[in-house]
Amino acid sequence: MTARRAVPDGGEAPRGPVVESRCRILYRDVDRMGVVYYARYLELFEMGRTEWARAHGIRYRDVEDVHQRVMPVVEARCRYLASLEFDEVALVRTWVAAWTGSTIRYGYQVLAEEAGRLCAVGEAELACVRRDDLRPTRLPEPFLTVLAEVVPEARGRRRG
Repeated sequence: MTARRAVPDGGEAPRGPVVESRCRILYRDVDRMGVVYYARYLELFEMGRTEWARAHGIRYRDVEDVHQRVMPVVEARCRYLASLEFDEVALVRTWVAAWTGSTIRYGYQVLAEEAGRLCAVGEAELACVRRDDLRPTRLPEPFLTVLAEVVPEARGRRRG
């Protein structure tokens, strides 16, 4: 197993292909202190994983409509390092940290793009369940194929 470098906050550095997404922080995103409300970071994570999948030819809409599966978040964590403020551009860096036949764990970094300031790091694990009865099942074959081709080294349930 190859050692991974740590980012300054003690978290893991990204591995495998990283997809970058951008989102301008709107007034609706900030709290009374003028900084991004803490729960909004989970929404940035959602955007990041959706764009990671899309960048690799997978649409979550197809997972639901074609393959009749849904992928709820079963665990999420976020470590807040610095504030994002109104009108800044959030750069969300997303990668697959680990995967199995029925789960995917994404890793994230959120930066204030212009300042280059690392604002948050985190992870979210999604499980695959059947849409009709919410029972656990395997990821759709197209998703498994992409994971095996793009991030074979992340296979397994390793924790970051």
